[in-house]
Amino acid sequence: MKNKKAILSIAGFDPTAGAGILTDASVFRSLGYHPLTVLTSIAAQGHSSVAEIQPLSGAFIQKQLRIIFAEFEPRAVKIGMIYSREALEEISAFLQTKSLPIVLDSVIKSSSGFELIKADALALLENQLVPLCSLITPNLAEAGFFLDREIRNITGSKEAAIELSQRWGRAVLLKGGHLKEEPVDILVDHGLIKTFPHPRINADINIRGTGCALSAALAVYLSEESDMTTAVKSAVQFIGDMIKKAYYADDKAVAGFIG
Repeated sequence: MKNKKAILSIAGFDPTAGAGILTDASVFRSLGYHPLTVLTSIAAQGHSSVAEIQPLSGAFIQKQLRIIFAEFEPRAVKIGMIYSREALEEISAFLQTKSLPIVLDSVIKSSSGFELIKADALALLENQLVPLCSLITPNLAEAGFFLDREIRNITGSKEAAIELSQRWGRAVLLKGGHLKEEPVDILVDHGLIKTFPHPRINADINIRGTGCALSAALAVYLSEESDMTTAVKSAVQFIGDMIKKAYYADDKAVAGFIG
């Protein structure tokens, strides 16, 4: 029987499967890995709006983590929506004891504007969780939130990526999908700057979850490849291929992760 390595996603549940932990699991499977998942919250939401988020308790999240790591050996961890301070504290405390690649998709708000992390958890995100991570992957809005300014163009994106990497002491991949120009993702790692331009694919379709998918793919590639640049290049290519397979589920755009 074939043996597959496992990757862990710690994230929230989106019932539409357009983003969140279901998306992460699809990415892991499509790249040949077994998905492990630890839920932080469940949401009542549709394709275009979020009605409510119910966080799971820190104690229950810790139980999920303990049993997963007792029975499996995840090769890497992707972290998405955490939502509550209690969850952040438990996840940070647990991961302090582990040595493996960790990719943080620093989600702050949904595309519809719903808060995806409580205000009292934001300082903990930066001070306790970020230092444990190998790579943080904010989009333009999230980077602008942390830096308290709007990021409008590629020049501003480079400046923001450099500033965040210096502030956090970690590699930062600033996603450029929301640029008005052609998308350019910018990686800053130990002071080195790499740009990853890519064409805008299916620009007329509102596809959710590409940020979730990118960070999930990065966790996979970083588990295989110690070179950050090579891992990012592979993940960006994967997302481009994925977007080309976008499909409609009841007239709502979803990205096809498994060919």
